[in-house]
Amino acid sequence: SIARILAKALNCSDLIDNSEPCNACESCTSINEGAAIDFIEVDAASRRGIEDTKNLLETISYLPSSSKYKIYLIDEVHMLTPESFNALLKNLEEPPPHVIFMFATTEYKKILPTIISRCLQVNLSSVSVKVITDQLGEIFSEEKIKYDENSLKLIAEAAQGSIRDALSISEKVISFCNRNLKEKEVRDVLGIPEPEIIANLLKSILDEDVTEVLSILENYGEYEDHEFLLKSLMDLIQDIAISQFEKKGAKNNINDFLKTDPAKLQFLYQLGISNLKHFSLGYDSFSILKMTLLKMVAFSPESEKKNSLKIKKQDSFEIQWPGIFSDLNLNGISKNLLKQASIVHQENNLKLSFPKNVLSILNEEQKKDIEKSFEDYLKMKLVFIYDDDVDSKLTPEYEKKNKDKGIKKNIKKTMKKDKNFNEIMGGLKVESVKFNKKNETES
Repeated sequence: SIARILAKALNCSDLIDNSEPCNACESCTSINEGAAIDFIEVDAASRRGIEDTKNLLETISYLPSSSKYKIYLIDEVHMLTPESFNALLKNLEEPPPHVIFMFATTEYKKILPTIISRCLQVNLSSVSVKVITDQLGEIFSEEKIKYDENSLKLIAEAAQGSIRDALSISEKVISFCNRNLKEKEVRDVLGIPEPEIIANLLKSILDEDVTEVLSILENYGEYEDHEFLLKSLMDLIQDIAISQFEKKGAKNNINDFLKTDPAKLQFLYQLGISNLKHFSLGYDSFSILKMTLLKMVAFSPESEKKNSLKIKKQDSFEIQWPGIFSDLNLNGISKNLLKQASIVHQENNLKLSFPKNVLSILNEEQKKDIEKSFEDYLKMKLVFIYDDDVDSKLTPEYEKKNKDKGIKKNIKKTMKKDKNFNEIMGGLKVESVKFNKKNETES
């Protein structure tokens, strides 16, 4: 790794051109072999607590055994607890002259600003797909592993600019493919769908064909990485949008989409971006993917215009929400949950938006109860969409609170205008009330 190279350069006794480690001296060879006493590696993901950090810091005062510097490499440093960071802070402010700290992380924004301000930052750029592909080709050829170019490209793209990740993914793929990498097998191992699947999915979304979208999703359900499918769809949308402006020869799977309205592509891309964050919340990834794609179908700019026109023509199907809440035939639990929801109705699509905490406890039985009550009331089949984009001011609960407040306000106004009530209140004068042991009152 880069940290080991830097460590060798710092402790090498025979530098080449005053910068490059010789890889021959005792210090360089011991680091290469993982046996360097003065090069201490710590995995912050497993040793993140304050006690681990204190034990580490106790060794700082000791001089290096045979090297110029004692070097501490803390990998995934962002995983340390705030207490551990605070314990490190003093040593970073006034480090002993023989000690050097190296911090490695993939998420530097999670590190405390007080720590970052005391470090020299070296930001690494992502490596291009071509460079990773070429590097893997050299390694595979040297190791006598059979492969085709498309397999290497798939691994390079999955690595997302990291050589280390590319090598880790390669080890996994090689073991499954028996040292003979073919594109189809690599796709199966990595859970990467065929380009045709992504193209068909986008076509179904643009055609507003919900049935086909759900059918494609069911077939894709065997793969684990549902976030990757959404990202692949967004990559295709991005490629189409760029090709529309560049006016150059496009890939085969893009040509069919070049006449798509650019505004619609931008809308779909932004919708995908806004829903990617939900995958990190720990909720069921397949459900997130499904709901995102249904949003793309239900709330595209064109469908909104069409549905708004159709709703105007079909006044009998308009939903006066939350006015109809009391008319729905619901059991107690479902009714309590639904009163916290806002609703958007578009033709035969009904979007029910709940607060996050309510949506998380809404089960299938309650959903069926709610869906049946709406369909029985409207006497039509509906497509139901659930999300947490609730407008709290358009819920039955909010309407009831406002109504109760209005009733109380009207009662107070009426009482103040009542002559008899004012005379009674004006004649009352209570100075004090005391309770004695015999429960008698004195005034």
